[in-house]
Amino acid sequence: MLSLLGPSFPTATGISRREMIRVGGLSMSGVALSDLLARQARAESSAASRGPGFGRAKRCIILYLSGGHPQHDMFDPKPDTPAEIRGEFGTIETSVPTLRFGEHCPLSAKLMNQMALIRSMNHTHNDHGRGSYWMFTGYMYPGSVPDVNNMSRQDMPHMGSCLAKLAPGAGPMFPFIIVPHRMDVAGGRRAGQFAGMLGPKYDPMLTGGNPNDDDFRLEHIPLVPNEEPGIIRRRLGLVDQLNQQVDYLQNGPVAQSLKDNQIKALDVVGSDAVRRAVDLSKVDQIDRERYGRNLFGQSVLLGRRLLQAGTRLVQCNWQRAQGKNGFAWDTHWNNFSALKEELIPAYDQAFYALMTDLAATGELAETLVIVASEFGRSPKVTLRNGGREHWPELYNVLMAGAGIQGGQVYGASDKLGAYPSENPVGPEDFVATIYHMLGIDPHTELHDQQNRPFQLTKGNPFPLQMT
Repeated sequence: MLSLLGPSFPTATGISRREMIRVGGLSMSGVALSDLLARQARAESSAASRGPGFGRAKRCIILYLSGGHPQHDMFDPKPDTPAEIRGEFGTIETSVPTLRFGEHCPLSAKLMNQMALIRSMNHTHNDHGRGSYWMFTGYMYPGSVPDVNNMSRQDMPHMGSCLAKLAPGAGPMFPFIIVPHRMDVAGGRRAGQFAGMLGPKYDPMLTGGNPNDDDFRLEHIPLVPNEEPGIIRRRLGLVDQLNQQVDYLQNGPVAQSLKDNQIKALDVVGSDAVRRAVDLSKVDQIDRERYGRNLFGQSVLLGRRLLQAGTRLVQCNWQRAQGKNGFAWDTHWNNFSALKEELIPAYDQAFYALMTDLAATGELAETLVIVASEFGRSPKVTLRNGGREHWPELYNVLMAGAGIQGGQVYGASDKLGAYPSENPVGPEDFVATIYHMLGIDPHTELHDQQNRPFQLTKGNPFPLQMT
């Protein structure tokens, strides 16, 4: 929260100290709402100019299957390999006759003619934290495995934070949001998920809570979305009262925040679009069921609604809290039962609902949809516990929308699904592709808080076919 420095002042108006703090420092997870809004006037619009060949995405949603989804059991099955490689699942046809998926991905299989499958992703970091850092920033993490669980302002920024700086959009909504929580470990905050060296003003908003709750509303917008706009508007008077009573605030830098940016902040939380987006309790129950009444399904539904409200990039994280096993896609044991019973069905249903909704409204043409994770799973099943281990040497990414030609596959794996056999690409290329699709030159130079230059990424966009 914003600390009101300077002389004290009375509260004879009856306004509580809590209410004054609430207005003086609307924030979420350490991100000042006023800072998020004030920066739009300073956006470096030149970097967002579109050129020949650029994608036409106006927004992006990333379904992040944290833990690492298995390529063999989903999007790159190897039915002709020995049982310890191919696993327990059969395969099914997709909407592209030459391609097959794992048998438990029937809805994704129907959509193959609308998306691109990247089958040659690879890198060298065998742990979740550093693998995710690379996928989010386009840069290798320079420190150790323990170090990556200590987020700092020296970290490279998440691509969503760079987007928030370069091209935040004209709408009232926050440009970069993570739903519902960061992917952290006990006692640590994983690097790469925030703005790092760009500073806190470009950090993402975190929705928090459990979107699957019947009465879900955002935890980190202090003014609850169900309050009437009139109630929110009355709080604007607090700004005037503070300024009238305290000369220090009138003349100091805090005054500008209260007079200008805090008023804009209240405009944001008073926006009908924002209030509708974050209030899932008002969504038709049939629509909620279509996405799946579980943490991930409702996170994807919320993510889609946030895009409609004006967010540029939403990342929906699969949380370890979902499911009885609580290991997300990190299937070191019971890989096949976990995939069949808990993991793939929830993902498949949410992805299908998102894609079909976007297509039905015409939004898919301008929305980049991504399914990704930090790495894949090992070709060989660990027999003692039926699991697949970490495997950064090969993994898959799905991309759709925003003009991407459906039905295409980029790259290929070897016969065991262990290493790329054609067109290997890495996280830096993945990040470059997202920037490119959003109309931003991936080699744009930004400056950190100490005015030191850095490039968005050194990778190159995937040469995908476009419509």
